[in-house]
Amino acid sequence: MKRIYIPLLVLSLLFSFAYNKADAAIVGIKGGLTMPTDNLKDYDNTFDLGIWFDMGKVFFDNLNFRPGLDYFQLDRNEGKHADIWGIHFDWYWFFMGKKNIAPFIGFGPSLNYYNFKHGKNDSDAGVDLFFGADFKISGTLTLLAEGRFKLLDIASLGESAFQLNVGVGYNF
Repeated sequence: MKRIYIPLLVLSLLFSFAYNKADAAIVGIKGGLTMPTDNLKDYDNTFDLGIWFDMGKVFFDNLNFRPGLDYFQLDRNEGKHADIWGIHFDWYWFFMGKKNIAPFIGFGPSLNYYNFKHGKNDSDAGVDLFFGADFKISGTLTLLAEGRFKLLDIASLGESAFQLNVGVGYNF
């Protein structure tokens, strides 16, 4: 568990110094379907839930920092195998600008915490690659649609999953 604290501290300090133009823009929730792949393909597809925060522009106008937290389970026919919590430090690049429909691509490191059914806990560093679009549906609401490839453990390249998510965010 100590392995998590040092990277979190370093990343927090890095991001706090990078925000000379940042403004809190959106807080949102999302959910969807997680489909385990590669070494995890024996697990069933499952639902995921998450929260995210758009911290605003960083470095240039079309790059936004969106940290978040998500949760899903690894299940088999015999029942729950593990709960997985992910802490994400995502960078969204809106390559066509921020309009009513704003497509994006991005990546972000993640810290994944596993709570196994048999009581053992573990944590791993991972990375997410994603694409999608934001749809402005009113002055205060944004709809998010994304596909996300999750590499859950960068030391073991075979532990991955694909997610399809839909979410809604409240604009400040």
